[in-house]
Amino acid sequence: MYAGKPIAYLISVEDAGQRAWSDKGLPYAFIHPMGHRVPTEIATSRVLAGSTLQLTIQELWNQAHWEHMAGMAGTSNIVEIFDRLARTANYVTAQTIIKPPGTESTPSKWRGKIYHNVTIVDIGDAETLTVGGLDVAKPVVCAYTHTTPLR
Repeated sequence: MYAGKPIAYLISVEDAGQRAWSDKGLPYAFIHPMGHRVPTEIATSRVLAGSTLQLTIQELWNQAHWEHMAGMAGTSNIVEIFDRLARTANYVTAQTIIKPPGTESTPSKWRGKIYHNVTIVDIGDAETLTVGGLDVAKPVVCAYTHTTPLR
């Protein structure tokens, strides 16, 4: 879901996952005091970097694939998407919901993530046309700041 609405014709979602962050590169450092032959400790980062979601959406004949996302209808390129997002008062949230099989007597427990402060940062608007090609799946990349578990 994006901005509270399902994304029509969504084929897949790839979450790059959040990693520990450091402005020095690696999110850890060996502490190696003078006079010691080996490091005496390892300092680790205590902050998470932002990350990305890569959405793969089936493109239809009558509209661009990103127009299936809430609020994006009528945009024709990434700059128009940025303009549209800039006019929006708040970032949106996105959700992944995983519903394992279950029955009425033994219902399954849903799980998933809520992605916070999501913004579209790239669209795959290049074209590759083939003779006999019946469908085209294209990417949309969204950045997010953090996640929380679905409750």
